[in-house]
Amino acid sequence: MMKKLFTLFVCLIMATVAQADVLGEYSFEGTLGDKIPVKLKFCINGDEIVVGEIYYPKAKNPAPILVVGTWHEDIEQYFLEEFAPDGTITGVMTFKIEGEDDEATLTQGVWTNPRTDKTLDMKNFKSNGEFINVTDYLDYEDPQNIGREYAYQLYNPRYGEMMGGVVKFRGAGKYKLHWEISNAPGNIAEGKSEPDRPAVLGETTHDYFIYNDATECGYGFSAHFFKKFVVIKSITGYDTFGCFGQGVTFQGVYIKVKQ
Repeated sequence: MMKKLFTLFVCLIMATVAQADVLGEYSFEGTLGDKIPVKLKFCINGDEIVVGEIYYPKAKNPAPILVVGTWHEDIEQYFLEEFAPDGTITGVMTFKIEGEDDEATLTQGVWTNPRTDKTLDMKNFKSNGEFINVTDYLDYEDPQNIGREYAYQLYNPRYGEMMGGVVKFRGAGKYKLHWEISNAPGNIAEGKSEPDRPAVLGETTHDYFIYNDATECGYGFSAHFFKKFVVIKSITGYDTFGCFGQGVTFQGVYIKVKQ
């Protein structure tokens, strides 16, 4: 009996921690264009990272598809990407949200097919009141299980081929990691940790790190680890992007491909 109570206590604590990290949770139904029905569910955490799933009920083999992205507070806009298990981006969405809770509606939404560049308006997306299990989406990684390699790929119409990025990690001591990043969706951003300066995971949760002065241009970034992917976010401004190709940084979502 005591063991069951202890397990319940731990689960309640984990759920409370996850809930405390949530800035918002939404569940919508609508259509892409006039004919493609869609369900979209997601949560936003304290780092403004958005995680959820999109579901196409009339697809040949319907199944939830992972969506990950960010919320840009300054312009109140969401940017989400659909990911296949191998890291291929199959759709890109931008939209805003008006209203709260059951009255929330998705506005100014556009879905884009990266391969064809075809766009569809996201129409009549309204809250459907479905339950969202926050811990299913905001499922943070244990530091012992951080993968060796994460990647994504995106079709580049200019070159007529799939391009993308790779992030590699290796242990450098307790809660420390060496990293190497090559992000080339078009132009190239590359770099790696200094031999004597590995990244140090957060003191409390150990599911993220911040690395300043990653390049001689003063570029800094953060890495946020989830069980299936890592989110890289730039934390410095445009004046630090000069060491990279135009219009590209380390920033992006990389799916775990090697444990």
